Amino acid sequence: MTRVLRRMFTTLSRRLRAYAERDGRGYPDWATRYVPLVRRLKSRLRNDNTILEIGANQNGLSRFTGRRVIALDLSAAHLMAARETQSVQSVVASADALPFRENSFVVVCCVDAFEHMPEAVRQEAVSEIARTLDPMGTAVVSFPSGEAAQREESTIRAAYERATGNRLSWLEEHVESGLPDADAIVQAFESKVGAGQRVERTKNLNARLWRWMWLVLMCNWPCCGNAIFQVALRWMTPILCRCHFGDCYRAIIWIEPKDTP
Repeated sequence: MTRVLRRMFTTLSRRLRAYAERDGRGYPDWATRYVPLVRRLKSRLRNDNTILEIGANQNGLSRFTGRRVIALDLSAAHLMAARETQSVQSVVASADALPFRENSFVVVCCVDAFEHMPEAVRQEAVSEIARTLDPMGTAVVSFPSGEAAQREESTIRAAYERATGNRLSWLEEHVESGLPDADAIVQAFESKVGAGQRVERTKNLNARLWRWMWLVLMCNWPCCGNAIFQVALRWMTPILCRCHFGDCYRAIIWIEPKDTP
């Protein structure tokens, strides 16, 4: 009987996880990255707009908007994953040397990519985003930043290693490159944009909620009930996408025309 119950529980857990993850691994995390951005970008995401996303992934801007996007990344594997799930035109290139003319894009989006770049590349990427953005367009760059983000990432790194004996490659890259200084990125953009453009900083996802989310998604928390908690987390995604209070995990930098409401 115990063996039968264990098999039933395993089957149920597998089905619950499949439901929770049917939009791609870590769906709630992708949603908390993109949904707040899409909400603000909505009026600019028209079919005739040229949209660039720097840093391709399988759950990117195209998946959350339904629009065709030029997806740029150094990794052909990342671009292949993006093409499998979204309507994208893929370009293999680096963020610090965009192969496009000046003022090419009405929307430029770069989500959770700066923390994977060396500092010198970040500075050049700022220049390239400013160069290729149409003066009446909008650019948005988001990345984890600040003491709260560093603290919570350290917690997840340690918890994941305890639970699995392995390390998360993307978090190790954060440690290697160092999280970007949001104030420095704002200043860099302010020095590059035109007189008719403004730079604004907002924030995304309370840092403690980010930690809790990843404990569920990656660290098997709270043990046997993990699959149920993953489903609950998926249901909570619309709420998480609006939790931008207190110390937040991400900084968001907006570059827009000064007359934008």
